[in-house]
Amino acid sequence: MSYTVEKLDDFGRGIINVDNKICFVKNALPTEGININITKEKKKYLEANVENYLKESHNRIAAKCKYYGICGGCQLEHMKIEDENQYKKRKVEDILEKFASQKIKIAKINYGREYNYRNKITLHVQEGKLCLLKEDSNDYVEIDKCLLADEKINVVISKLKALVTLEKGIKTIMIRIGNYTDQIMIDISGQVNNENVFLPLADSVIINNKSIKNNEITSTILDYKYYVSNKSFFQVNKEVVEMLYSKIISVVKDKKAKKVLDLYCGVGTISLSISKYVNSVIGVEVVEDAIKNANQNKELNKIKNVEFICGKAEDIITRQKFDCDTIIVDPPRKGIDKRAIDVLNNSSAKNIIYVSCDPITLARDINRLNNYKVMEVELFNMFPRTYHVESISLLERKSVEK
Repeated sequence: MSYTVEKLDDFGRGIINVDNKICFVKNALPTEGININITKEKKKYLEANVENYLKESHNRIAAKCKYYGICGGCQLEHMKIEDENQYKKRKVEDILEKFASQKIKIAKINYGREYNYRNKITLHVQEGKLCLLKEDSNDYVEIDKCLLADEKINVVISKLKALVTLEKGIKTIMIRIGNYTDQIMIDISGQVNNENVFLPLADSVIINNKSIKNNEITSTILDYKYYVSNKSFFQVNKEVVEMLYSKIISVVKDKKAKKVLDLYCGVGTISLSISKYVNSVIGVEVVEDAIKNANQNKELNKIKNVEFICGKAEDIITRQKFDCDTIIVDPPRKGIDKRAIDVLNNSSAKNIIYVSCDPITLARDINRLNNYKVMEVELFNMFPRTYHVESISLLERKSVEK
């Protein structure tokens, strides 16, 4: 029996109706006619693969990666980048309307290159082979390069291939490259017999959290330099992150922010980027190594009006009252802790700038921040060829009715 794809779900899968039950189909685009193989049956839904295409969408393109559909890294390589951007805009608009009752028209999505944008990749080592996880599986696929990774990372991968065949005890290898500095970090976990063979490959080599050669590299965003350790969170797309930070700076200047609280501040990239436009910034971050890097970065860039505090955002702002007119939040995928939401609702801040990597938790948190209204949402395609999307939402405190 043939089916016509109606639309895409939040994970980039096609949606069809099979015997009055919703069915999610990988690698299927709206309007396509398909035959399917059902791969999973649940009480409320089905999952399927395409057996053959009876009618292909004119928007379909051939995937560039030979591992596409095997490796789980990409979901949208069969789609033109322009269509991917429009899909992500519609997706976020639909999620905000459904889960936050916010009917918002997103005017802009910022994007850069489609491939070779990642400054970090983590590889699994299985039986002396460099691998990524297979799609929807705990199994692995051996790779010789990743099209999403910076080409300099792929050069390191090619050199590692011969070395890991001799090192059977290695579990994972993280490779990171510094933005505009091209410094390479290799972070290895597992049993390593000969540490010295890895030293020529990178500027920083860390094995089982022990520094063998330099414990950090430097990276640059908007002319600020940053020390980055193996545990530090750092945005993976240097081109689009500069667009994102430029937008934050634009909002800070437009709102004439003076005192800013930056929650989930990581290694201080946002705090330092806005520092010359405000009187003071206080950054809060739970990861000790990130706060160490943040303070190093403050000294490296000779910035005096930024302070960093180590601790959970919800704990710090519950214990301590901050006098600020603007709050920036850049939480992990799980969103803002409920206790932090309560404090933000009762804060004196006029504006909240919410940087989100998950529209579902963004919508949930916007709904909870009921003392604020959404003024603007702008998207940033930080992760092309995947269903993930980054956003900035500007929230403004509602006026008190008398």
